[in-house]
Amino acid sequence: MTASDNSLRPLSDATEDELKQAWDSCARIAHENAGNFYYAFIFLPQQKRQGIEALYAFCRAGDDLADDDIELNEKDGGTEQIDIFADLKRKLDLCYDGFYSDDRTLALCNAIERFKLKKDHFTDLLKGLESDLHVNRYKSFEELELYCYRVASTVGLLCLNVFECDSDESRRFAEYLGIGMQITNILRDLREDLDRDRIYLPQDDLTEFGFDDDDLFNEEKTSKLKDLVRFEAKRAQQFFDKADNELDDNNRSPLVVARIMKAIYQRILERILELNSFTKRVELSRWDKLKIAHQIFKER
Repeated sequence: MTASDNSLRPLSDATEDELKQAWDSCARIAHENAGNFYYAFIFLPQQKRQGIEALYAFCRAGDDLADDDIELNEKDGGTEQIDIFADLKRKLDLCYDGFYSDDRTLALCNAIERFKLKKDHFTDLLKGLESDLHVNRYKSFEELELYCYRVASTVGLLCLNVFECDSDESRRFAEYLGIGMQITNILRDLREDLDRDRIYLPQDDLTEFGFDDDDLFNEEKTSKLKDLVRFEAKRAQQFFDKADNELDDNNRSPLVVARIMKAIYQRILERILELNSFTKRVELSRWDKLKIAHQIFKER
């Protein structure tokens, strides 16, 4: 598909009503799916919230594709994996060329123009999400850290332009925060990921703590699993602490939304460490998240 196709329109042709419809569509996606993030988004002024929700809606589309079962088709008597990210990548390219084809791409195209979002971060994000289609183990923490950077830190780096807070300190904050949050996600979703034959904890760490791929939830090793989770949680907290060290008088207030996200994820990490087993996903109540968000917002 090229920019001359009938389904494409230039951003300059979008009416105010169409833009409102696009923003409302992304807002609904965020409200229904953003979970922990949503309670940070609501503290943003309207235009910035629209930008973040457009960014979230696009990232959500990529995340959903990565979590879906890989589609296969028959070709020439063999099996070929369909590149389910091709359409998403094409739409991103078209957005950077100033074209959109639906509500989600209209909102993203507008956000790219308004906030000067950097395409390199999207490219790294898609690399990370796409790797979930063919990578389900990580040998070392160095390999996992790169994955965490790609699927989480890149989103934070894109948000900096929306927050109007793109400095060296803020970029390091976003990188560290993303890695800490993603490690927390991994610890929260241990059982769910294993059911899809994914183990994100480094194989080196599993070996160190006496695990094989098939005995992570062996009841006889519950104590060892707690030790492993504590070890990985300490890593996550170290990244949260490194993010805190990048906060100063210039970026604390502009990064209030990111700080709310950090506080929510740190509470999730604390709750994980309180568990006796790790078969259920830790969730905070809406009231808990609102209390955390309100407290951080007051401190801005």
